[in-house]
Amino acid sequence: MRRHLLRIFLIYTVFEVLRELGSSIALYVRGQYPFRWIVGGPQDHALMVSGYFIFILYPLFSFIIFETQFRKSKKRTQLYWLLLSLVVVTLRFLVEERLYPALYGFRNYRADVSLFYYYLDNLYFAALYSAFGIIYFFLISDHQHQLHQKNLMLINKQTELSFLRSQVNPHFLFNSLNNIYSLVYHKSDQSLTAIAKLSDLLRYMLYDSNELVPLQKELDYIHKYMELQQLRFDYTLPATLELSGNPGKASIPPLLLIPFVENAFKHGDVRKGSTIRMRLHVDDQVIRFGISNHIGVQQKDAGGGIGLENVRRRLELLYPDHHKLEVRQTTNIFEVELEISR
Repeated sequence: MRRHLLRIFLIYTVFEVLRELGSSIALYVRGQYPFRWIVGGPQDHALMVSGYFIFILYPLFSFIIFETQFRKSKKRTQLYWLLLSLVVVTLRFLVEERLYPALYGFRNYRADVSLFYYYLDNLYFAALYSAFGIIYFFLISDHQHQLHQKNLMLINKQTELSFLRSQVNPHFLFNSLNNIYSLVYHKSDQSLTAIAKLSDLLRYMLYDSNELVPLQKELDYIHKYMELQQLRFDYTLPATLELSGNPGKASIPPLLLIPFVENAFKHGDVRKGSTIRMRLHVDDQVIRFGISNHIGVQQKDAGGGIGLENVRRRLELLYPDHHKLEVRQTTNIFEVELEISR
């Protein structure tokens, strides 16, 4: 409140200075004496000072009235403003028509001006000067409303992103636990190693909650995920990751690429001779990621497809109009191409 009142005070002061300068220039052009606050007598000085401090009450108190009452009751706001105007007009009347005649021996208005006309005339100036505070109130209210709407949109966006990310975690955990269960069931010596690697992956998922992480962290995550998958097989998995450009200087949202990789391993053909091929290119303009795999003969489970739709929605929220995601499927090849403009 104090900050807004100070702004209104400064705006009003600048307006009065410019108005007085304009009047003085007009007087100078007509050959009269300008700058009455310098060459004027006690009457001019007294009227200027009292006029400034009395009229500034209109914008200041109008803003206070609208700020405190407008959202509660518009009728009460109008009534308070009218009372304010009457009080200020009365104050001006007492100062200029009673105090100044006693001090300086002059009267501001002609003796034949009725009190009704005096109030009516001053109500016009009340509306004029109150406009400063009222217009400022509506401008600030509109600005605050826009900020509120932006904050709501940001909160909704962050909430949805958090929800989407929370979907990735149990989806990945469910698949990984199934793999480890298979190792334990077959009494594989790799069971403990698989649990340790899963622990490393979960640490990244749980504690890297920033909006962006270095791309290298996401790549390390993918490599560990591939190592975890490798433990399921007694032959080297036919999966490759080709890097080009400069990935070390890029950042992306955490867990953005892993659903593509997970989808390829879960629903792709990982037998010998069926390659899962990943490509990542990074430069100053784009991050481009692609992955292709042979389609496996196994059927998707009832929860399948969460990963790709999840990423699609996250991209819409994080990179609106700055990304391109293409999913293509032929008879036996599934391919994804992602491009993010930097």
